[in-house]
Amino acid sequence: MKKHTITILIIELLSVCLFVFYPSPIESVAWKPSRIPALQGVLERNSILRDTEVFAVGALDAPEDVVIGQNGTIYTGLENGDIVTVALDGTVTPWVNTGGRPLGMKFNNDNDLIVCDGYRGLLSISKTGEISVLTDHVEGNPINFANGLDIAEDGKIYFTEASSKWERGDYLHDLLETKPYGRLLMYDPAAGTTSVLMEGLYFANGIALSSDERYLLVTETWRYRVMRYWLKGDKAGSSGQFIGNLPGFPAGISNQNNHFWLSLITLRNPVLDKTHETTWLKDALAKLPEFLTPAPIPYGLVLKVKETGPIESSFHDVGGEVITGISSAVEKDGYLYFGTFKGDRVGRYKL
Repeated sequence: MKKHTITILIIELLSVCLFVFYPSPIESVAWKPSRIPALQGVLERNSILRDTEVFAVGALDAPEDVVIGQNGTIYTGLENGDIVTVALDGTVTPWVNTGGRPLGMKFNNDNDLIVCDGYRGLLSISKTGEISVLTDHVEGNPINFANGLDIAEDGKIYFTEASSKWERGDYLHDLLETKPYGRLLMYDPAAGTTSVLMEGLYFANGIALSSDERYLLVTETWRYRVMRYWLKGDKAGSSGQFIGNLPGFPAGISNQNNHFWLSLITLRNPVLDKTHETTWLKDALAKLPEFLTPAPIPYGLVLKVKETGPIESSFHDVGGEVITGISSAVEKDGYLYFGTFKGDRVGRYKL
């Protein structure tokens, strides 16, 4: 046997031994998801989202959330920390860089852009581009992974911490470990205080207030469901499931005209659902680099949900040929605007 062949075999053997005996970064727990719902009835596949206009294709890096400014200009945050504007002719113009990773964003009543930064916490950006940190701690501890937000009429900002343990770059560890590190937080600008409203969420992601602000909804991406937290009335301070056993991974959610728009990044994977039942397998998978993990199924999916609960309709792009990995859906002036998870474009669909 040639010397270089022996060397390669030794390297391969050492690599296998390292993988087998090196401790896993996670200590997972088993979970048995409910059976994946069939795409039928209100969820039946269609090609509605094939009519989506897409902008800045190839010029954007993971524009996860979108907010619409004057004249339909789209604001979005990118992987390198930039917040850019995207004009309807596709022109991309850098505006500011947060020094972190801008995710959820929304304009407040003073036209400041409020941003959840995955590394820096909750930020406010003035019209002139001046960045200030509103809060980056809660109960004496750093906010680890600020994610999505909504703003009430009284100025209070409700936002999510996706995981109090895992940072954004380790989100797959959070998925495989299957423990509830997510939280719902509230920042009161009048008092300058930050409080925890709800804990025990499985990757707290998008958030949206109801039209009367009696409650808000929070998406739990890893549990395929949407939770409701009551802010007013006899149920204030309590929470429960709003929609469960969704066919995909829920991400962003917004409210307009007394209904919610819920984006699903991709469809559920039967293999992943089965993997959740076996802890040793999940612990082993967590050792793999991200590029060796299965990629999300290409698919575009947004659900229109009544405030009373039932799903009203679904908008699909089967195979994600035009728009895929939709991570936010925001209605504005007769259009539905989309951000994309790990995508290279934003889009809008005429309602």
